Amino acid sequence: MTVAVAPGSANLAPPPSEPSSPLIIDLLIAEGRLDPIAVREARSKDHDIPERMLIRSGLVDAGTIAAAYAAHFALPLYRQPEPPRPLSPELGRILPENLCREQMLAPISCENGILEVAFATPNEMLFVDEIQFLTGCEVRASIASLSCVEDLIEEIFRAKQAETYVAGEEFDPTEEETPAGEEDQGGTLLLDQPPPPGPNGRIIRMVNQVIDQAIRSGASDIHLEPFEENCKIRLRIDGKLQELPQLHRGLFIKIISRFKILAKMDIAERRIPQDGAITLKSGEKRIDLRVSTMPAVHGEKMVIRLLDKAAIPLELCSLGFDKRQEHDLIESIKMPHGLMFVTGPTGSGKSTTLYTCLNLLNETTSNICTVEDPVEYRFRGMNQVQVKPQIGLNFATALRAFLRQDPDIIMVGEVRDQETAQICLRAALTGHFVLSTIHTNDALSSITRLQDMGIEPFLLASTLRVLEAQRLVRKLCPLCKRPQICDPGTAQRYGLRPGETLFQPVGCEKCRGVGYRGRIGIFEVIRITPAMSRHILARSSLPEMRAAAKQEGMKLLFDSAIDKVRQGLTSLEIAVATAIGESE
Repeated sequence: MTVAVAPGSANLAPPPSEPSSPLIIDLLIAEGRLDPIAVREARSKDHDIPERMLIRSGLVDAGTIAAAYAAHFALPLYRQPEPPRPLSPELGRILPENLCREQMLAPISCENGILEVAFATPNEMLFVDEIQFLTGCEVRASIASLSCVEDLIEEIFRAKQAETYVAGEEFDPTEEETPAGEEDQGGTLLLDQPPPPGPNGRIIRMVNQVIDQAIRSGASDIHLEPFEENCKIRLRIDGKLQELPQLHRGLFIKIISRFKILAKMDIAERRIPQDGAITLKSGEKRIDLRVSTMPAVHGEKMVIRLLDKAAIPLELCSLGFDKRQEHDLIESIKMPHGLMFVTGPTGSGKSTTLYTCLNLLNETTSNICTVEDPVEYRFRGMNQVQVKPQIGLNFATALRAFLRQDPDIIMVGEVRDQETAQICLRAALTGHFVLSTIHTNDALSSITRLQDMGIEPFLLASTLRVLEAQRLVRKLCPLCKRPQICDPGTAQRYGLRPGETLFQPVGCEKCRGVGYRGRIGIFEVIRITPAMSRHILARSSLPEMRAAAKQEGMKLLFDSAIDKVRQGLTSLEIAVATAIGESE
């Protein structure tokens, strides 16, 4: 996105002047509004900024100072309308309150991507680039008196604090103004501490604003990417990357360094990939960030994954499972021994499903051991192990050690090879319940994959308890979705009823104009019944096993997707694009 500053603002920064002769004093003396001798006497007694010194000494009023700046820089002079017009509380969510109070600036309107900001002095106009980055809007500057800016700030943020928000909103808008902070002794980034003054404070504030914007948008990842001509920051929201305003390369490098410091990474090392972690804390809210860097042609690329433990639901229905699927899954995982596999591509929510299942099983009477790469969420009551291939601690090594640790339930991050698969089978056969993931297109394909790894069908038939596959589909915005009647051709093609009411995306302010907000899972849960075990023993083909599963009332991915369409949760286009290949 190209960010443009309003006409005339390219020369906003005042020319350098001698400390003994500030610009405003030169301007007012030239206009004949100040006596140089009176100014010298006032400055010898008051060492505050020249604007405040002149006002306190009674030499000029705030309006005269604002008018002089406006005339010199050819900028409009903002005056509060008569009678006073109330400002929208929405303005309080555009810029952080601490930035407005520290730099004496106030947003006065925001329409059609143009943000009008009132500045008390030209010094604050050096922050135009930062404001454009924080908001993504084109900034149009005006000059207002110090008292006027103070009144505007009080009115905007008093109105914002008094506003009551609708219960159940996806994110808390008050988080937007959370000031930046520093790490405490435990390595936690506290978001309720103000940044230090100076250039470092500016970078800290920008870094925290990026994190805050990602949290409020529900982003799963933050991408910081250097290119030949510019640098980009993009957020992955509902599975799609959305770009923030572009950054100057100098600022980009400083932001990368700030993230590396927080993640306890080597800021001087830019030749090899690095991994780190950051913990954010604001009040009772805690979010873990997983940081990864990669050297690219034009500089260091960074990706930050946001992991909110509070986002893991306590019930499977919250993820999108229907009642039959939830029942089959819970009944299966509560068996004393056996195997459960979760399948799906990267970013389809497999870890969330596994952790939700582990939460259901996490009791004081059970010894739960997990081996993961990496450990994304940390839970009380679970023994979690991070694999470290560089020292020989891989999935297979950890699994062998677990079997000597008297476990009841074992979770393996991923079955990648024959050795890990065989140990999982052995654990399931010796009285343990094992949960893991495997990369296949659907649930039943995992049987073929395991057979390709050398696992005998009779072992799979006796140990498998449930196979689950999933995808994430974008949810229609409930505020702007539009009903549409299903035509006969579409109904026949996708197994719908002619005349059935479906819904289409429209776009509104709440969903950022895209028509979708949030994601929900589509699932297939294949319980290994006696009939399914016979198909595994007979090495039946995938179409035969899918037909057998449907005969027993189990839904495949495509069926689950069509259910979400009928419920008005997603559009037919999104459902088909996500799941049509899985039904073939």
